[in-house]
Amino acid sequence: MTKTTDSLKIKIQHREPMSKGGIKSLRKEGLLPASISARGEDSLSFSIKKDELMKSLSQNGRMAVFKLTLGRKVYNAMLKEVQYAPVTRECLHVTFQHIDLDVETKADVFIKPLGREDVLHKQLEFLQHLDTLPVTGLPGDIPNTIDIDVSHMEAGDNLTVADVSLPEGIATDMEPDRVIFTVSHPRIQEEPEAEAEAEGEVAAEEPAAEEAEQE
Repeated sequence: MTKTTDSLKIKIQHREPMSKGGIKSLRKEGLLPASISARGEDSLSFSIKKDELMKSLSQNGRMAVFKLTLGRKVYNAMLKEVQYAPVTRECLHVTFQHIDLDVETKADVFIKPLGREDVLHKQLEFLQHLDTLPVTGLPGDIPNTIDIDVSHMEAGDNLTVADVSLPEGIATDMEPDRVIFTVSHPRIQEEPEAEAEAEGEVAAEEPAAEEAEQE
């Protein structure tokens, strides 16, 4: 995904602590309550235009490095957490992490299997055991997703962290033998006719048992 520099620059507004009513009014105005944290500094609360942020995320991805502008101050930041409403999935609050472009940072990157449909087409069962992979690297080098080709996998195959080729400058401290994907034959379900026959045998045995008690 190509990162669009202009869309990474977003103006923010300082925000004082607010009541629930104030937060609700803020969201009605198209703004999101947000905060940014940095090592050794107090967390800064601010508001950000929801549509502008969502558009930038769509264009640049979740691992993009944003330039949040507050007056003359510019914060280089990465998205750390997004809080959603449990039912409507409406975005409620976003948290950013202030980063140094020249210092390595850690991030959990989503794992994306490529060719999963090819495995399923073989009538095989495909399981994904890890959704994200913790990685370390310079902020500008961290990918939005870790794409892994699984189209070649057959029944009995396991793909582990050691099998993943990470982009240059990116590393992970996850155990190399940790399994990410497995492929197996589908479970064989008992035929309905066989189940019906088994139930019939049980039913036939019950009268015989009752006759034995009468004798």
